[in-house]
Amino acid sequence: MLKKCLLITLLFSSAPFAKTFNAKDFTVEYDDDVPITVVEQLAIRVSENKKVVNAYLNQSKEYKGTPITESLVVYISKKRRTPYQDWNTIHIPEKRVLSAFSEKASENSGMAVIHEITNVLAVSHFRKKKKNGYEDRFFDDGLAVFLQHRFGESPEYPNFGRDLYRAVAETSIKYGGLIALADSESVRHSAKTGVGRRLAYLQEGAFTQFLIENYGLDQYLKIYAGDNIHSVTGKTFNQLEQEWVALIANFTP
Repeated sequence: MLKKCLLITLLFSSAPFAKTFNAKDFTVEYDDDVPITVVEQLAIRVSENKKVVNAYLNQSKEYKGTPITESLVVYISKKRRTPYQDWNTIHIPEKRVLSAFSEKASENSGMAVIHEITNVLAVSHFRKKKKNGYEDRFFDDGLAVFLQHRFGESPEYPNFGRDLYRAVAETSIKYGGLIALADSESVRHSAKTGVGRRLAYLQEGAFTQFLIENYGLDQYLKIYAGDNIHSVTGKTFNQLEQEWVALIANFTP
């Protein structure tokens, strides 16, 4: 038991010391590998992006805020390979942060800050439910992909600046067809990388765009909050999907 406690103590003491940068309404956690100048640039980016997402959502009287009451934490992670949101914490890969603010920034430098901030500021009714063992983030990631595309500073995954409808049409050809919208989450979770995962994200974002364009942000956020989609739009989910599929067909090369 003593040896076990000693080992834990040694492991803990050898772990890198996390530093904290305090911004106005959030903190950035990082270590010595990240220059303070980069941390400051990231903090500015997060602050600006947070303001944009808040402004967009607050256009609607249906936006009721987020159930996440803890202050936002931006964690510059050595372990994460892709950006990730866990409750009030946004994990951004250290390599991407360093690359994003260097002269060699590329499309693989994307930090998805708007995407992850959206996931903090807008929590759908469906995310609270499990689907095939996972949180149902169909609408959450759909809105996040849509806002990242619309307001992001640079082209990023999954569409890399390409129009969402065109990106869906082109990627579906590589995949062998569209994914049924009801299966998007299953495909996204089962495919950690590759065309299927990318197409699932694209479809969620493009369907969100379709709903907002046709019914407005207020009506969309009613659906987001759990209102029956037929009551809101006058159409079933299947009918809306058929219309969306017909629209995407017009963008097929």
